[in-house]
Amino acid sequence: MVRRLFLADKRGGDRYLRVTWHRDTSTLVLSHWDRDICLASTPISLADGSRLIGLVVGALREVASEHERTGADDPPGASAVIRLPGWIKRTLRPRLADVVELAQRSRQSAPAYLRRRN
Repeated sequence: MVRRLFLADKRGGDRYLRVTWHRDTSTLVLSHWDRDICLASTPISLADGSRLIGLVVGALREVASEHERTGADDPPGASAVIRLPGWIKRTLRPRLADVVELAQRSRQSAPAYLRRRN
């Protein structure tokens, strides 16, 4: 399983975002880097991570809907035969799944074998 993800800064340079999964604390850490120097970090809960994923899915859905409405994949003045593959792709492609927040659970609600032993 991937526990670390590096995302290049859209503005270029040597800046990037690193996202790290910390299983022991059920935390995702988003950290901003410039080369090998960490500029800032923000630990978030898995519930907040699901909200972040919801935002990304919503953005992807919005862009996909816009392409579907405008036929952006089709060249200007394309005939119906030329537009057919784009129409099939837009119509038959899988729909994006809805993202829901994780239920808040206390340690006591977890099975005994998952509870941390002190």
